[in-house]
Amino acid sequence: MASQHIDYYNLKSFFLDRMNTVNCAAKALKAMHVPKLPIIFTNVWDASSLKAVLSLNEGSNKPVKAVATASSAIAAAAGCKDEELTLEQNVAAIRRLAHLCRQAGVPLSADLQDGYGSRIEEIVTAAVQAGVSGANIEDSISSTAYRKGLAGSLYPLDEQVRRLRSALKAATEAGCPDFVLNARCDIFCIDDPDLNDDARLKEAITRGKAFLELGATTVFYWGGPRRGLTKDHLQTLVKELDGRVAVLLGGYSGGPTVTELAELGVARISIGDDLYPIAMSAIRTAALRVFVEGRLPA
Repeated sequence: MASQHIDYYNLKSFFLDRMNTVNCAAKALKAMHVPKLPIIFTNVWDASSLKAVLSLNEGSNKPVKAVATASSAIAAAAGCKDEELTLEQNVAAIRRLAHLCRQAGVPLSADLQDGYGSRIEEIVTAAVQAGVSGANIEDSISSTAYRKGLAGSLYPLDEQVRRLRSALKAATEAGCPDFVLNARCDIFCIDDPDLNDDARLKEAITRGKAFLELGATTVFYWGGPRRGLTKDHLQTLVKELDGRVAVLLGGYSGGPTVTELAELGVARISIGDDLYPIAMSAIRTAALRVFVEGRLPA
């Protein structure tokens, strides 16, 4: 009986230590979100891409402060489209990456898409239990919904607020009360002729303020140069949301740099899935050289 009690307390201690580690990482990650001094995320999809990124920390300079996943790249590596990636496939990939991030002492933020609808609490719980300290959760009903116009494309604001609150509650109950929610807003992606520029910006501000009020760390405006988000929009959003804004590195036309985005006042910059096609292009180029020249690149 005594040994059983020892085993029980050791097991309990293990899980408490693990939860404390996840929440400590979340606190550290949250502190990295500083307007004008943004945290930069390289988005990975498997162990190889993660190790390649983490190798940048091997010298005295350690530029990689945190890592994030990209669901579309995870899906591509699994041979499917982003909207076809199942919760189970996403969680399996996240678990593998979280283990390696924990070993490296680097916080991990996961792309949880829209939380998989009604399963939002389930996937947040699974992510925290795996060792994830934060997540992107989008307000698009599906990854292709923004092509269908505003009606039915985004979750109604009151419903999305409820969903995000439930996600943070699930994270707290799983042992991570400081979970870093990067609440994604897709209003600039919607192809709707009745939604003019002013209406988009107004909705973006309204949603952003509501997401921050419920406990989000930042609001991630998904757009890009072909999807409606402009530099002027971003300047206004940063002002209205006190800099608690996240954006893609290619967030608007003109190819803004990290320095330029920092000067605008954002708190978070990510690459999205851009590393994946770059990596695949390098593989194709090397393979092609074998067929054309009979040798690998030097």
